Amino acid sequence: MKTLPTIAAAAIALTLVLSPMVVSAAGSITFTSPASNSSFKGTASYTISGTISPAPSQADQVGITVKNPSGQIVDVASVSENAGSFTYSTATGGTAAWITGTYTITATDAFGATGTTTFSYTGTTGGSYNLQGNITYIEQQLKDMNNTLNALAAQDTSEAASITALQQSVGSISSALQTLTNNVATLQTNVGTLQTDVTNMQGQLTTISSNIATLNTAVQNAQAAAVAAQTAAQNANNSVSSTQTYVLVVAVLAAITLVLELAILVRKLS
Repeated sequence: MKTLPTIAAAAIALTLVLSPMVVSAAGSITFTSPASNSSFKGTASYTISGTISPAPSQADQVGITVKNPSGQIVDVASVSENAGSFTYSTATGGTAAWITGTYTITATDAFGATGTTTFSYTGTTGGSYNLQGNITYIEQQLKDMNNTLNALAAQDTSEAASITALQQSVGSISSALQTLTNNVATLQTNVGTLQTDVTNMQGQLTTISSNIATLNTAVQNAQAAAVAAQTAAQNANNSVSSTQTYVLVVAVLAAITLVLELAILVRKLS
């Protein structure tokens, strides 16, 4: 899984290195991985491996390219064969070029043997992009490419100038990647500080929310107490009103009784 500028540079390097060594189309390459009808989704590790038939009688390199449904190269590598077999570990996803559809893997060795296979891929939305992991991966691929160039330079001195130029390009890319790695490290530190600040702020917000909840409970309790006090006052007022009415009725009855007794007394006297 590589970024597009690196893929382009690697593809050019692969063409320049392997093309002079091809004498004639011979043999074939059969893939053992990924298996037929394989499918992947999002960012997933997988291995490209296969066998060359007939097995090369001398040191050989296998160029591997992976193209998306639009024919755009999304992955490229050059690996050494071992007893007619080769393997390359990589991963899907990581760039916008990884769209949903059928992908074609093509492998060609330095003597013309070639083979293709396909797999299906489903893109995802909203996924995270592992920038640091991709940078580390690309750095390793550049080291492998440089080692391959050194080996080819030792085998074929006629292409020494081209190989040296490619090595210088690889060195420039490696230097740029190192600068990018440093920038990413700084960015990660800043992001870590920001995450700590956000965590602290979340803790403070949680405390404030807890205090507000406590205050709301206290207000509700005070409101309940006020309602209870109002109810008690209303009951007391009702009780006082009842008592006053009773006293008034008794006083009226006493007055009526007194008037009647006076009336009776006056009648007797007359």
